[in-house]
Amino acid sequence: MKKEKSKSINIFSNFDLRVLVVFILILLVGLFFFFVKLNNYVDCDNAKFFVIAEKFATGEIIQFDSEISNADKWEWDFGDGSPIEKRQQALHRYQEPGIYTVSLTINGSCSMEKQIEIKSLGEILNQARVPKIVAPKSIKVGEPVRFKYKYKGEVFSWEWSFGESGRLDKTEPAPVYMYLSPGKKTISLIVNGDVKHIAKQTVFVKPREIVEQIYDDEEVIEAYVYEKEVEKFELPPGDPQKDPMEEFLDNVPLTPMPKKEKRPEEPKKPALAPDISEEQFELMILQVAAQAKTKEDFAQYICDDFEIPVVKNSNKIISFAQFCKSIQGKEIKIDNLRLTKDHLNCIDGFSIDYKVKKFFIWHKDK
Repeated sequence: MKKEKSKSINIFSNFDLRVLVVFILILLVGLFFFFVKLNNYVDCDNAKFFVIAEKFATGEIIQFDSEISNADKWEWDFGDGSPIEKRQQALHRYQEPGIYTVSLTINGSCSMEKQIEIKSLGEILNQARVPKIVAPKSIKVGEPVRFKYKYKGEVFSWEWSFGESGRLDKTEPAPVYMYLSPGKKTISLIVNGDVKHIAKQTVFVKPREIVEQIYDDEEVIEAYVYEKEVEKFELPPGDPQKDPMEEFLDNVPLTPMPKKEKRPEEPKKPALAPDISEEQFELMILQVAAQAKTKEDFAQYICDDFEIPVVKNSNKIISFAQFCKSIQGKEIKIDNLRLTKDHLNCIDGFSIDYKVKKFFIWHKDK
């Protein structure tokens, strides 16, 4: 018995404690790097970035932003041969119109891309402000034709040009015009003096048909021939003579015009809320979660109504104020967002599906 006890004591006495200490240190260092890497993990499958601009046009500033957690390195490639931008938020101007592929690389390993279309400023028009010309399909020389238009909104001036005189022809809402020559004509209409949103339509004017009687073997045959083009009229040489009627009218005393009564001013229409895209709204919500913005930053878009309904993860309805309070300080990931707006462009509610990260695991917020 004494020999066995002494043998076991000798085993522990011969064990080097330094080996155990080194093993524990290696284990702790390994655990440290494991948690650091886990904390810096980027979910590439759900990573995305935002492109924000008032106009996707040449020369306009476009903002690129990334709200991806655990990211510390960014590489923006704008697809136009410009230098790589290495920051979380980047601003860029495109000089040429076209379709560009924008790519973002996070932490050197996670890549994503989007395609954007850049147009020249001349191509970007608000189509709602362009009137639509209503013209008959068949037009003939010498026939009076009435032209109309369609336009959403109030109109107080009209400028019609029918492509024949090379100048302004009519200034009334539904003018009647008679073409004097056949051929292809371009009708143009400007409403409210807005020359940037001019409407144009091409029509073809047919020559006038004239019935001509041809006598053949004592039989009268009616044939249709096209009228010749109208010849230009020129005034005879010399100074023009004054019309006697014009002299008479110059000596007629004028009756003073009655004063027009001032019409009561029409009530002003309520102002529309500024426009915001779902992508921009989503970015602002992520900034609320990161405590970089508050609900007051949304006031102009929701028309100061912080009680608009929010459908949260398709199973719960809360007010916008409650929603902002519930996500503050949390790390969230938005899967889907849909805005609804009223006639004044105010956001009157939205639905959102999102997840919250807890203990390195994403789960739906209840």
